[in-house]
Amino acid sequence: MLNLCIYLMKDCIPQQKADYRLEQLDDELLLYHPNQTVIMYCNAIASLVWQLCDGQRTVHEISNLLSAAYDKPYTVVAPQIETALQEFYQQRAIEYVGDTLPTQKSP
Repeated sequence: MLNLCIYLMKDCIPQQKADYRLEQLDDELLLYHPNQTVIMYCNAIASLVWQLCDGQRTVHEISNLLSAAYDKPYTVVAPQIETALQEFYQQRAIEYVGDTLPTQKSP
């Protein structure tokens, strides 16, 4: 399980993996891969995070964009962004470009 605070991830560059789709079904947004059985429910922020995972923007840039879009302090939106990124990563829906994901150092 990826368990890094958003501060450590600020310079990471997330990118969507191929073939994942974000679909609206009634009032819900669902992220899925047509060849897999996992479906992820996405709230509005998670949906925007997904759309901004373009392999160009850092986590910090994504966080700043969403903070401005929601007119909320960074500290309010950052936990929701971190949760979305962790879920996407755990479900293998994103990867981090150029090994930008920080690694934990051994003691």
